[in-house]
Amino acid sequence: MEDRKGCHKLSLMEAAPLMGVSPHTLRAWVRRRRIPFYRCGRRIVFSQTDLDLFMEGCRVPPAEHAL
Repeated sequence: MEDRKGCHKLSLMEAAPLMGVSPHTLRAWVRRRRIPFYRCGRRIVFSQTDLDLFMEGCRVPPAEHAL
């Protein structure tokens, strides 16, 4: 689904595998407000852009090894 701005929207069941977590974990993140989401009535929807930014923020850079 796309919104008027052309941003791709994902359901919880679509977003969970893309994030590499179970739907249960993604629901827990929503409850704890750890991840950005939209609520349309009872339905939870995620922006692909928001998920990409969230994942980028979770990136851990490689450690520099001393020789």
